[in-house]
Amino acid sequence: MTTSGKKTAENTTAVAMTPAAMMTAQTEQAITMARDSFEQIATRSREAMEQGMKTVNVVTEMTRGNVDAFLESSRAASNGLQVIAQEVTEFTKDSMERTASAARALTQARTAPELIKLQSEFARAEFATAIAEYTKLSQTMFQTMSAIFEPLQKQALTSAQIKDLLAE
Repeated sequence: MTTSGKKTAENTTAVAMTPAAMMTAQTEQAITMARDSFEQIATRSREAMEQGMKTVNVVTEMTRGNVDAFLESSRAASNGLQVIAQEVTEFTKDSMERTASAARALTQARTAPELIKLQSEFARAEFATAIAEYTKLSQTMFQTMSAIFEPLQKQALTSAQIKDLLAE
């Protein structure tokens, strides 16, 4: 055979593959394509799973933060209400003692002007004491409300920041 005859024979072999060889080549190509597709699916699934786990972790942390903030807020409310109850109890006890003392003094008054003077002094003193006590009680209530809402406000800000991070 001549050189050109060899080339023609090789070309004919390459172009005219046997049906078995063609089937094998197509099967291998299909297997390769399927493997590549499965690898892509597996990679995307893994990435989605990782993102899902990250989201679950963030939501878990956020929920834990919410519970902690609620508990801290509840403790502040409980402590504040206890302080307020003690203040009201002490004021009431002191008021009852002052009233009893004033009543004794009023019963010992010998004249009407003395009675009116004692009663006026008692009324003025009680009014001033009540205003001072209500001011003190208002400050305690304000501090209690601030202590109650502070952890909730901090957690709300943290949650908003986390939400923004998840959106990215």
